[in-house]
Amino acid sequence: MIEAVLVVLTKAVPGLESDMDDWYTNIHIRDALRFRGSITAQRFGWSADQPAPPGFDWQYLALYDVFDPPRFSSEHWENALTSRMKVSEAIDDSLLYDYHYYPLHFIDRDPAVAHMGGVIFEQLRPAEGREAEFRDWYGTSYLPQAVRRPGVKSGALLTYRPEGQMILSHPDHPYVGIYRINGPAAVDAWRQAHDRLAGSTLLAEGGALVTHWDRITDKITKDAVQHPTAAALAEEERARAHMGDRVKTGGAEKLGIA
Repeated sequence: MIEAVLVVLTKAVPGLESDMDDWYTNIHIRDALRFRGSITAQRFGWSADQPAPPGFDWQYLALYDVFDPPRFSSEHWENALTSRMKVSEAIDDSLLYDYHYYPLHFIDRDPAVAHMGGVIFEQLRPAEGREAEFRDWYGTSYLPQAVRRPGVKSGALLTYRPEGQMILSHPDHPYVGIYRINGPAAVDAWRQAHDRLAGSTLLAEGGALVTHWDRITDKITKDAVQHPTAAALAEEERARAHMGDRVKTGGAEKLGIA
């Protein structure tokens, strides 16, 4: 049972994007899925086709389905920067965005349809004093309408809570909307609807950031990592050999564990 979704935004050291991709896809996700508390993970990359002007410079999005956020976080604290979780020098860790968000509403338009595309990611900050109204409006009105847009497979509203978090900071936007989409029609639909969302009186000024992310990997399950195919194991071993000793040896204080 999914208790939370860990949302991770990252970027590469300039010029090391290919090393970042290789490490994150073939090593880091697999290391994380070996930890207790995890279920699945999937990576996405910044799309050239955006529904609205971006408000940040992140390059990659990873979504981890988690059944025990405190356990998953403690596993990271215990193992980060050790042989069980080496961190590539290719990642720019000057700023971390690793937050568990807890589901409030979820709609799957058709569970029989596979998700083969990308993600629309909404970061949302309600207006002061109107949080309860925002949650009610989003769950009963906005979300059901949004999942009916062309190309949308599923949608969810999730909220940040301090419990079980991995890092000490708090996100600027305490709510996120995550929509799994199939095809460009959904991006066009968000482009048309963006001003209406951003202009809602239930959101603070600048309280809506909407971005589109292209699929990088299929969803990877914990079982697939614990019982890998020969090809997957060979690819992981190749990536580890390629990374070698080009790993970070400091930065644990950013997780609050130093």
